[in-house]
Amino acid sequence: MKFRFKILLSIWGVVLSLLVITFFIINYWTRSRIEDAFSEQLQNNRSTLNGIVGLEAEILSRGCQVIAESPRLRAVVELQDPKTAYQLSQELNQTTASDLLVLTDRRGKVLVQLVHGQRMEVDVAGRASVQQALRSGSNADVWSLGNGLFRVSSVPLLIDREVVGTLTLGFAITGEELARLKQWTNNSEIVLARGRTIVLSTINFSNHNGLRESLETSGMLVDPARLDSTTVFKLKTPDDVFLGTAFQLNKPLNAAGPINYLIIKSTERELSRSLNPILGTFGVISLIFLALTTLIGHAVSVGMTRPINALVQGTTEVSKGNYDYVIAVNGRDELSFLAQRFGDMSRSLKEKISELGRLNQDLVSRNRDLDETLQQLKEAQEELVTSERLAATGKLTAQLAHEINNPIHNIQSCLKTSLGRLPAETQGRELIEVAYEEITRMSKLTRQLLDFYRTSFVPEETSPVDLNSLVKEIVQSFGDELSKNRIDVKLHLAAGLPVVRGSMDKLKQVFLNLVLNARDAMPQGGLLRIGTIRENGFVKVSIGDSGVGIPRENLDRIFDAFFTTKSKVSGVGLGLSVSYGIISQHRGTIHVTSATGEGSTFVVSLPLQLPEERSTSV
Repeated sequence: MKFRFKILLSIWGVVLSLLVITFFIINYWTRSRIEDAFSEQLQNNRSTLNGIVGLEAEILSRGCQVIAESPRLRAVVELQDPKTAYQLSQELNQTTASDLLVLTDRRGKVLVQLVHGQRMEVDVAGRASVQQALRSGSNADVWSLGNGLFRVSSVPLLIDREVVGTLTLGFAITGEELARLKQWTNNSEIVLARGRTIVLSTINFSNHNGLRESLETSGMLVDPARLDSTTVFKLKTPDDVFLGTAFQLNKPLNAAGPINYLIIKSTERELSRSLNPILGTFGVISLIFLALTTLIGHAVSVGMTRPINALVQGTTEVSKGNYDYVIAVNGRDELSFLAQRFGDMSRSLKEKISELGRLNQDLVSRNRDLDETLQQLKEAQEELVTSERLAATGKLTAQLAHEINNPIHNIQSCLKTSLGRLPAETQGRELIEVAYEEITRMSKLTRQLLDFYRTSFVPEETSPVDLNSLVKEIVQSFGDELSKNRIDVKLHLAAGLPVVRGSMDKLKQVFLNLVLNARDAMPQGGLLRIGTIRENGFVKVSIGDSGVGIPRENLDRIFDAFFTTKSKVSGVGLGLSVSYGIISQHRGTIHVTSATGEGSTFVVSLPLQLPEERSTSV
């Protein structure tokens, strides 16, 4: 076969491949546009349908609340007379044109049950809306009764703010309602399902082979991930592809599963309608394009064969390293231009090879600099890791020093007492003296560690502190500011409260910090309670507020350093940590009781006599 025919066949192959690829691109683009449009439309339809359902639930709830305000209805329910309640329910059923009416007493016992105006046993014990109404709350829900579904609303019946019973009104969800919803959602198909069973639908399933079976067996009707999400899902049947979205009307309380709406649209039929005119036009254009390509390809193949040999000879010379070889091709066509450019390429290649050698040397130099930079970065990183480890070690050292200091102090006290009781001539006394000196040195070392890592260190020099006077002084100092913040202060100070020994300034710092925290917890004003009491050898000071409270998950962390629930402008979270350290150094305790929305109470317990004094007096 001649070379020009090979070129022509190659061109035909390329053109046919491009046509096939173009067809698939058109098909993919059209399908993507349809799916994107349908997805956006389905999400909008879901929002519309969700809004309509929410509005209907709100209207039903408000109507139910208006009826629940009837004094006659509340009185009848309070009497718990089923006959009277039935007569009144018949009147209400006719007035409201409801399909479901249920009355219960305060214990949830059913007084009247009407479904479509007739008595019918309805199990309300497991109905979340009724249970919510018995707890003084109103709630909208969807009930499944028999083969029907009802939109319901349950509200409490109140007399003097006390629940005497509940009222539940409901309306059946019908096919006419689904037809209206279909119009409101741009003719999207609506499916109402209970668990895996389709109850109502606007779809004629006889025209969609396998659609009902796919919906009921796929699991998407009971899949919480799909029912609680706005994600659009895809469902394939033997002859069609559907896009859909869903949302749940209630929470499943039994094996029947959830009650939910599905909104679906067929994509294959829309794709066929969109592609038919496009494919006709594409076929005509393809035939014309193939004919033109044949003519052009033949001319190109004939013109290309003449300079081919010259190009082959030129490439042979260049492959031998003769970059100065010039291809002798005359003309102004593309191949002649290619021959010229090939000569330029040969000369450029020679220059590039020389340039490449120079760049290679430069690259070696830059790699050397990069290795040095990486080494410096590695050293800096190692220094950073070392700094972080030292910081962590410092914090751990402070904690260990605090924990070790208590038993050291006890041992020191015991040794000091033993030395005081043993006569000077007692055998082995010198061993106890050596132990006492060493334990005293260890005590000094631990105190020095604590002095270094804790800013709240309490000096050894202490004095008697009257906590009642200290509390009054703080309240008096901040009385105007508390009044400005609409905070009332109530003091419950025990009479004849003994003094404690400690640092006046440090204890004042603790109580002042607690009062300021209480103020910050009551931005809208409130009540600040401060009390003192003597109990079991301790003086206890309680500071409580009626503020926002502390979440339970934060109670174990509020005394940690740098933990705070305030903004970064208000504090850095050291106040309670420092307060905890000060009270601990006074051999006391501080703890908190709190609940969100119910305020907080901090209790500081200080011993009447510090352990050092008790051991000294022995």
